[in-house]
Amino acid sequence: MAYPPFEYGDHTADILIIANGSTLPEAFRNAALGVLNIMYDTGRVDKVETVNVTVEGVDLEQLLFNWIDEVIYWFDGRKMAIGDIVINRFDESGRIEAALLGEHYDVNKHGFRGTIVKAMTYNMMRIDKVNDHYRVQFVVDI
Repeated sequence: MAYPPFEYGDHTADILIIANGSTLPEAFRNAALGVLNIMYDTGRVDKVETVNVTVEGVDLEQLLFNWIDEVIYWFDGRKMAIGDIVINRFDESGRIEAALLGEHYDVNKHGFRGTIVKAMTYNMMRIDKVNDHYRVQFVVDI
């Protein structure tokens, strides 16, 4: 059965992200793209620039938190529109090495969906293996 790479759930004030993947690295990748896609159209991004990042955490939950926080930083702090992510190394004990592919953010090209993600939270965070796939969920502060 095919699962969507990411979807959005109901939450009273913020946005619940639910991301799926056939592997845990794919679910983390889709979680990051789901966060970015709240703010702009990731499908409009030309992948002309590569930024390599390394993110660590003491467990999977902290790794997910730090991972999403890093992706938000590259968009909000460095104005990089990320259109794809390649996870080069994923260690379940707490390390991700990835390449963020994109270009400088341009509202006229990439659009603006009217929502800014301010921060990652631990609220409603879950990382599960469900049958034949992995699912991660968490709430972002908007």
